[in-house]
Amino acid sequence: MGNTIHIVCATDENYAPFASIMMKSVLRHTRSFVNFYILDGGIVTRTKKLIAKDLRSYRNKCVHYVDMKRFDLSRFPNIRHYSLNTFSRYFIPELFSDLKRVLYMDVDIIAKKDIAELYYQNMEKYPIAAVLEDFYEGNYKTLKTRIWPSYEGKDQYFNAGIILFDIPKLRNLEFTKKTIQLTTQLYHKLSCPDQDVLNILFENNFKVLDYRFNYMPDHFHLLKRKHPEIHTVDPVVIHYTAQKPWKDISLASGDFNEVACRSVFWKSLQKQYHTKFIAKFFLFGYIPLFHWRKHK
Repeated sequence: MGNTIHIVCATDENYAPFASIMMKSVLRHTRSFVNFYILDGGIVTRTKKLIAKDLRSYRNKCVHYVDMKRFDLSRFPNIRHYSLNTFSRYFIPELFSDLKRVLYMDVDIIAKKDIAELYYQNMEKYPIAAVLEDFYEGNYKTLKTRIWPSYEGKDQYFNAGIILFDIPKLRNLEFTKKTIQLTTQLYHKLSCPDQDVLNILFENNFKVLDYRFNYMPDHFHLLKRKHPEIHTVDPVVIHYTAQKPWKDISLASGDFNEVACRSVFWKSLQKQYHTKFIAKFFLFGYIPLFHWRKHK
């Protein structure tokens, strides 16, 4: 497969700093050359220059921006807090038809080890590879009971934040066409928009990866409850699916801060989120404490 790793992420101007931090964490640990493809939902030139500055010390990389305007993402439904840019990944097989494999990564992620360990997984016969979200029953029960009653995957519901894609197999499956059709058909029912769609499309047809390739620290207590034999996870990748370490007190936030504090975006992130964090502390921390002291 060669020594080049191809990583795709989707982001807009608001989340571009976190894409830069994610890429920085990958490059800190990975020896292979890495092509990063950013599915660009409107990143301004100044931010792109800052990303280049952030990653300039790493020679084993190239960052490509793919303008997603031509795909008219506005045709997709606005569902709760999800950005329309999340649907960008539907077009991965068309955009990268010359590649055999790509690794899709959300931007609320940091790498803790060489990403090659994940990228060069044996995918066997499967079109994609992903980590189960079997420890969190809500998503797959909602899929079965409210969205897609014929779903037979049971708890074999995967998290879509990190997925290995076999491009030729996806093209043979008409991946882009089918994901768009399912989203259009089910948009009024979807709970986790693209993740639900992908689980329907690849029901019982994906390679199951070890939890350390998509470790979700805020859900580790649920993972241990589901699998009592698992005592620890030595993560290759940490995925902040619940509390975001840049704005919440989060488990494993120290791992994020260790990378982020070396980023050119660090000061602006502190300025942007510090006020919100302090306000949250006083609202949910100081006031109850004052109330308790007053009435003890």
